[in-house]
Amino acid sequence: MTFAEYVRSFAPQWWRITLLGEPTMMIPVAVVIFVWLWASCSRRTALVWGGLLGVGGGLLIAQKLLYYMAGISFDSIRLYTLSGHSVAASYIYGSLVAILCASWPRALRYVAWSLVALLVLAIGVSRVAVAGHRVSEAVVGLGLGTLLLGGFLRMAWRQAKARYAAWTLALPALIVIVAMYGRVFEFERIFRSLGRWARPGATFYR
Repeated sequence: MTFAEYVRSFAPQWWRITLLGEPTMMIPVAVVIFVWLWASCSRRTALVWGGLLGVGGGLLIAQKLLYYMAGISFDSIRLYTLSGHSVAASYIYGSLVAILCASWPRALRYVAWSLVALLVLAIGVSRVAVAGHRVSEAVVGLGLGTLLLGGFLRMAWRQAKARYAAWTLALPALIVIVAMYGRVFEFERIFRSLGRWARPGATFYR
């Protein structure tokens, strides 16, 4: 039994975790973060954060279009379509922890970062467990999201000064997470439809 097959044997439990990375939840949370950064820090901080999110989203969409519409993939590592859940979870949840825990003592910050790292890793694993992606697609997605997070921390957040308390971000973000949890829209269907239009009869390894 391969690692992926072993992980997928627990699929029913992993579905609850994979829902924490659904785009239908992540997109509204991203809007909350952007608005808060704009109002509490500066336009530059918000634009850097949103710009990096746009770069990640653009790369994700471009890669999926190249695969579905042109058949371009990385067969050697079985990477056909990147895990958007992994990209979004690592960047958005990582950003939330960086913002909310900025004033905490160092030890507590380490605990918070460790917990969010476990959550993000679990979301990545869940994508394999529910047969949404292959291991390589989840790993590269997590790597891309982490790279974007590092860019935000280095380029904007370290120099930012928030005017509002952290709870003014935590509360609306939590409300959105609770309200949107479990709501699913299969964005991959859009790309698959485009692929069938561009390459009738093609087989998609997804």
